[in-house]
Amino acid sequence: MVTSGAYPLRRTPTQDRASRQVERILDAACAEVVARGYDAASTSGIAKRAEIAVGSVYRYFPDKRSLILAIERRNQARYTDAVRERLAEVSTWRQAVDVTLDTFREMHRTDPGFRAVVLSGLGDPDLEMQPGEFDDQHAGEFAELLSVRFGARDTRDFQLAVTLSITMGESLAHLADRLPDDEAEYVLAQGRPVLYNLLAPHLPS
Repeated sequence: MVTSGAYPLRRTPTQDRASRQVERILDAACAEVVARGYDAASTSGIAKRAEIAVGSVYRYFPDKRSLILAIERRNQARYTDAVRERLAEVSTWRQAVDVTLDTFREMHRTDPGFRAVVLSGLGDPDLEMQPGEFDDQHAGEFAELLSVRFGARDTRDFQLAVTLSITMGESLAHLADRLPDDEAEYVLAQGRPVLYNLLAPHLPS
């Protein structure tokens, strides 16, 4: 299997039309998982939603698991791009924490495919090549930002604090999104300072 961009594919599309077909397959797979759940989702159902033959799905993806893995990686790429663009506008590290959390919440609330197959191997614990792959990638990028732009001391404890803050931030977002608005605001108001306090010892005062 080869990789085209962020997605692992059986065959690399060589034309724009083929690339668009891959995206259509992934969109259909998202819709199938949203509608039926991971276990009940089927390759034939995905092909039907994409309005293509099942064989066209298998041209790029050998099985359902590889399809979901591709969605996971596409989600990661979209999230990373959105966060990176917004971080360019922040002036403090606390704002950077807020942007990371708020972007995750926004995508989780507005993108059904992101919500159904979120950055944690949801649906299949073996989706990640190694445990924590997706969270660790984002934690590494965020740690680099905090070091380069805000003067964080790049130690092992700092790296662990960033990984913990990313993991806790995602859990906080999940909790907030299943609560009524007033309760969600309370949870976020209580949770954000916890994330700040994890990172504060490693950054200039």
